Amino acid sequence: MKRMKIATLWAAKQQAGLAEGEMRTKFPWTPRTHTAHRALHAGAEISGDKVVMYLAHGVKYGNYLEEGTPPHKIKAKNKPFLKFRVGGRFVTAKEVNHPGTKPRAIVLPTAKKYKVSLRDAVLKVWGAE
Repeated sequence: MKRMKIATLWAAKQQAGLAEGEMRTKFPWTPRTHTAHRALHAGAEISGDKVVMYLAHGVKYGNYLEEGTPPHKIKAKNKPFLKFRVGGRFVTAKEVNHPGTKPRAIVLPTAKKYKVSLRDAVLKVWGAE
């Protein structure tokens, strides 16, 4: 039974590697830095009697990329005013109304896609295909 668990773990790690590569190349946002898409990761591990495959963001704001944000206010914290560029000129304000952001999910769609291939890989390991 231990060999089958290790073989199942190996199959899950193979699928996790494929899923990670896909997430890192097909992310639906425009990168402003090289952080968010490089921090996407996937893996597999044994947890008790189970083999668990996971896909995740590696940045604090990953949940905002996945789920979007509602409209909200942004207030100056460390200085008396916010300063930002609008067109070709700078504008200052104590607070601004942000319109929110739309979801740009990559983890959940990739997880749904690889759920089937993971099942097929595990069935193949167990000889039940």
